[in-house]
Amino acid sequence: MLQFKDKRLVKFGAHINALRKERNMETNDIAKNCSLSIKDLMAIEKGNKNFGFTTLLELAKGLGVSPAVLLQLDLE
Repeated sequence: MLQFKDKRLVKFGAHINALRKERNMETNDIAKNCSLSIKDLMAIEKGNKNFGFTTLLELAKGLGVSPAVLLQLDLE
């Protein structure tokens, strides 16, 4: 069965990737700062993983930004 990626997850993942690169961080840098695995971070950046609120908080912590910064993107 074919599965289609949710475009919102893809956009969010690209946003996370851009924020990480702006800060000259690698996925393992973020993983060291929060409780997410490198595998999960890579899946989020590729738009392959839907996740919950606590993961959003951990991403913000790992990137050193507020959760609001993570949500500052156009999903339409």
